[in-house]
Amino acid sequence: MHRSIHPQAAVGLKPKPLSSRRAFLRGAGATLALPWLPSLAWVQGGKAAEHAKAPVRYGCLLFANGVNPHEWNAEGNSDSMKLSSSLMPLESLKQHITVLKDLHVFNNTSGPHWPLFSNYLSGAKFKETLIPEGGESLDQVIARHTGRETPVPSLVLAVEPAESGLRGGVPAVYYSTISWSSKNTPIAPEVYPRAVFDRLFDTSGLLRDKSVLDVVLSQSKDLRRNLGGQDQHKLDEFMTSVRDLETRIERAAKEERLEGWRPSLTKPDMERPAAELPQDVREHMRMMLDLILLAWRMDKTRVATLIFNRDVSHMKFGFLDGVLNDQLHGISHHKEDPKKLASYQRINQFHAEQLAYLMTWMKQIDEGNGTTMLDNVILQFGSNMFNGDSHDGRNLPMILAGHGGGTIRGGHVIDTAPQAEEKQRACNLYLAIARRMGVKLDRFGDSVESFVLS
Repeated sequence: MHRSIHPQAAVGLKPKPLSSRRAFLRGAGATLALPWLPSLAWVQGGKAAEHAKAPVRYGCLLFANGVNPHEWNAEGNSDSMKLSSSLMPLESLKQHITVLKDLHVFNNTSGPHWPLFSNYLSGAKFKETLIPEGGESLDQVIARHTGRETPVPSLVLAVEPAESGLRGGVPAVYYSTISWSSKNTPIAPEVYPRAVFDRLFDTSGLLRDKSVLDVVLSQSKDLRRNLGGQDQHKLDEFMTSVRDLETRIERAAKEERLEGWRPSLTKPDMERPAAELPQDVREHMRMMLDLILLAWRMDKTRVATLIFNRDVSHMKFGFLDGVLNDQLHGISHHKEDPKKLASYQRINQFHAEQLAYLMTWMKQIDEGNGTTMLDNVILQFGSNMFNGDSHDGRNLPMILAGHGGGTIRGGHVIDTAPQAEEKQRACNLYLAIARRMGVKLDRFGDSVESFVLS
């Protein structure tokens, strides 16, 4: 049975070293798994100033089909910030949020659903092709950098499963994911909590994968003799990663004790979830949030995305008081109907409650040096359009929670409306986030400059 994390488990912990972790390299049909020594990745060069710092995590929580435009707003800064009804669950946490206005995915600001969802984190300009074609998403760009230091590069999660085949003449996956590892590779989100848990904690393949690694090294020597110059170069690039993996196995086998920051948990403090999907939407969402929190506390990954509901969502929220028992997509096309607008607002508020839940726990997790996990995260929250009735994507409802390792002050509203349109591109923000996560980039997507966050 699922068990939520309790405050007693989140406060006053004395960090201890982890005994193992997983690192994944997919190649030649094999998955290679390694044990890990804690703090290995961020203890570098003997710089004492770096030792005590917790890593910064990036997350994105997305709900589809927009917001009630009359009830989603924030004005003012710090203690004087005023939140509209849909954002009231964040009232006690407002000093830890940055509300962003008038940002949009520059290439797609209105029209049908399919160009307004899957490119949310990439800024890609979608085409009506039968083969998926988008762009690498922000979470995966960051994961390529931070994933070298964690067992799992990233978690890509959802509550509604991805669709397959075609919808409206385009790949149905356009309605189901925001994570792309390359231009033509969308990542279908995982919806089963048990599968997520097992991915984080299954380390049984170490000996098997060590033997696979030995075979790969041996076969590469024979293969190289028969390759042309260009293919030899490609093989050399691949083998560089394999040799790095081999070095990490040898280093881990020495069981050296390294100084530095330690994760706040050494063992999972929730039970392995049941095999079946939770039938209660509320339980399912909370379980996925708990898994993200657990993964971050144990430093199993530093990147996670969670889609509460996919585009053109079939999800119903009749379990909420006063909400029509209709599909979210239908409610979002409200035509200013008072009953639909009231239901729309309450659903938006429910999603904000999920953000507040996660933030509340992060605020209670001590990560040393006077910081909490909330200080060491950049958590993006919002929807892929503003008013779902008109598919308006020009003013994305977007909030950043957390302080990004001390680089984001919070308690702040940033409105880009007075600025030139090119400065309203969401990819400008994504470039700034990637840089705060340690990724060296000159541009991201259609960015023209780095967004100014303070």
